Amino acid sequence: MLRCRKIITILIYLSILASTMCSYAEEEIEDLIYIAESNGKIIAIIEGIKTVPFDLRSKEKVLWSGSSGYLGAFLTNYRFFVISTSSGAWKVLHLKSNESEKAIVSLSPFIALLATKDRVIGYDASSNQFIETQIPLDDELIVTEAEKHVAVVVTSSRAFALAAKSSSFTEVRLRIRETVEEVKVTSSKATVRTSDRLLTFEASGFTWHEYRLN
Repeated sequence: MLRCRKIITILIYLSILASTMCSYAEEEIEDLIYIAESNGKIIAIIEGIKTVPFDLRSKEKVLWSGSSGYLGAFLTNYRFFVISTSSGAWKVLHLKSNESEKAIVSLSPFIALLATKDRVIGYDASSNQFIETQIPLDDELIVTEAEKHVAVVVTSSRAFALAAKSSSFTEVRLRIRETVEEVKVTSSKATVRTSDRLLTFEASGFTWHEYRLN
């Protein structure tokens, strides 16, 4: 009987270990795009094989660049560039005058996120399209973060979330005198703790949920 229990315990342990290892393996996504700037061009090398250059304008300066998983991106003083392994070409978003000032970019394996003082722009690797929503006038940016399956922007008056494979941002408004205390974003979930509520967003649900604290 004791030996049987030991065998069962070992099997349970091995099952948990295997599950943990599989979960960990699923979280690892190799960067498949290498990006660089050279001689007035931005260049993407996709999976070490395909080279995709794009000419910059005169006086156009690269302010930010990065790659993660299936995406690569550049932010310049005039435009926002994103490329994915499936698109194989640069997608270009033209910026308004001075819009790049204080703009924040966050990049994950599936989502590219750009937040400016006027709007939030997302790019989903599955649809290869820019997705946009407006930020209320005089709002202050608090958090801009993209993780594997979800991206979040929190301002002084609301929280915006974008799930991978979604066609639009989902927003939730903050109440008068409600303040943001903590924002946590994981692979597929975002949690915003305010003075009054816990607001949660799951990538699979495409919606915000509310839990009152008072």
